[in-house]
Amino acid sequence: MSSTLADREGRRFRFRLWPTVMTGLGVALMIGLGTWQLERLAWKTELIRTAEAGLAAPPIDLPPGADLAALEFRHVAARGTYLHDAAIGLGLTAVGGEPGGRLVTPLRLDDGRVVLVDRGWLPEPLLPPRTPAALQPAGTVSIDGIARWRGNQTAGWMAPANEPEKRRWFSWDYPALRQALGLDLVPVELVLEHGDGTADLPKAQPVTIDLPNDHLGYAITWYGLAVVLLVIYIMSSLSKPEPLAP
Repeated sequence: MSSTLADREGRRFRFRLWPTVMTGLGVALMIGLGTWQLERLAWKTELIRTAEAGLAAPPIDLPPGADLAALEFRHVAARGTYLHDAAIGLGLTAVGGEPGGRLVTPLRLDDGRVVLVDRGWLPEPLLPPRTPAALQPAGTVSIDGIARWRGNQTAGWMAPANEPEKRRWFSWDYPALRQALGLDLVPVELVLEHGDGTADLPKAQPVTIDLPNDHLGYAITWYGLAVVLLVIYIMSSLSKPEPLAP
């Protein structure tokens, strides 16, 4: 099935059923994906705005209940006792060319709950179980940390295997952490922005909002591909008329 339509230059548009159908489906799909990315853009923008507002808000106490995911990027005040014997080294990062990781120590709150506290970076030789006593605050401590929701995180497939027997972890795996430490951990980590040890160790750093927001670029890409596909379809459907036989 075909039909023709002449343009100003004498070229004719030849309608072809299946190329038209396939092009229409492709353009519709790309426009749909671009629109979905715009919806994701609005969602991510609001998420970042909420996170920024949380970082700017005054500290709150760690509330009871299951809706702790809403605490993401909120300042949380906590009071309790560090369980240094259950501390772990997390991740693998280098500072000044020296390898190390994050010192993460469980904190037993006054109400009995246990929450993990990221106290900052330590060089590899000082990570648990070799952390010096001078870096292990005793007694009751009061902290102000940034809440990060960890309840839905498991080991990444590209990360090195965790080594619970060595108290060395390279990725979050809350179910495995709970089992290895024998603690009913609250699924929220508190990240300290200021060190609570001696001298400059552990090295705490300000928390930044690590939520990538590239959805506008993705939307433009999908819409652009839809336009390109449509142009290719039109150009491929235009042909010059054959010269008349003498």
